[in-house]
Amino acid sequence: MRAMKEQKIEKKQNSHGQPKEPAKKSVTVLHVDDDPNDTTLLQVACAKADVNFELLNIHDANAVIEYLSSADRPHCELPALVLLDMKMPRAAGMEVLKWIRNQSALKHLPVFVLSGSEMHEDIRQAYEGGANGYLVKPPNFDSLVKMVRDIRAHLPAPPPSHRAAHSCA
Repeated sequence: MRAMKEQKIEKKQNSHGQPKEPAKKSVTVLHVDDDPNDTTLLQVACAKADVNFELLNIHDANAVIEYLSSADRPHCELPALVLLDMKMPRAAGMEVLKWIRNQSALKHLPVFVLSGSEMHEDIRQAYEGGANGYLVKPPNFDSLVKMVRDIRAHLPAPPPSHRAAHSCA
């Protein structure tokens, strides 16, 4: 029994007896949503789903445009996917989507709308605006965890020299 405890301790410590750092996430998913409750729920769902992507949250449409504008600098990388809420103050999600599609460096960036709306008109507008997908916010937490796992299954593998997208502020 004692040997088992020692093994568990060894797994949690590095060679210097320090706690091991958590595993680095392989790719970054950019989540754009002004609702802090939705952001928190998605973060908790990602942790529960144990997905291997980093969720970067931006709460403002103008801030996401500023952030993505910096992605053309040599030391920055784009997120693997953008999850975009459509209804936000200041600049609506559709404006952000159109802006992304008009940027030569970003026009191929996968953007999925993540919305509470199931209205056919909203879905149509999202696809006409260039969305790669439309996800309706699930009605319960278990469904949200499943959706997060489904998102991970569709992300590209990171390049060997992948740098976290949030490294370029």
